[in-house]
Amino acid sequence: MRNLSTAMRAALTARVLRPAILIELTFKSGTYFVHTGIGQITWNGNTYLGVGSLGKVGTITENTTVEAAGTTLTLTGVDPTLYADCMTDIVTGLPARILLACLSGSTVIDALVIFSGLVDQPTITENSDDITVTLALENALTNLQRPHRSLYTAVDQRMKWPNDNGFDWITSLIDTANTWG
Repeated sequence: MRNLSTAMRAALTARVLRPAILIELTFKSGTYFVHTGIGQITWNGNTYLGVGSLGKVGTITENTTVEAAGTTLTLTGVDPTLYADCMTDIVTGLPARILLACLSGSTVIDALVIFSGLVDQPTITENSDDITVTLALENALTNLQRPHRSLYTAVDQRMKWPNDNGFDWITSLIDTANTWG
């Protein structure tokens, strides 16, 4: 169960509800803020640019079990000259957040995080006039399903702590017989 602020509860129970989806995506060049409406809105010190009907948010699921459910974000109508920028600026593993906001005019009353995860592989579809970019967003829990690639070796230890040579002595300790007392 989520805790809603008083302002959010009041906005959700008002006669007229003006929702917006706020999206925060981190790329190689920086973090971008967009929303599902038109124009600009400001929330938490960030200015969100409206993408209107050019943007689409995939299904966001939430349940009571521990599950790594992801979602997608699609942006259509992207200028084909930006294709190379799309390919170099998208880096997997960078943070992404989706928020549900309630608006009063163009002012955000409050916003609630409905998805927080990491950018995964993009899918880019080209037409003659424009391209469509779909980003898969994965829940951070998916990292628990990936194999741990670190080993207990001197090389791996120095990658984390360059001055630590404790693992250099492991091979010499294998054949050492120590007696206590």
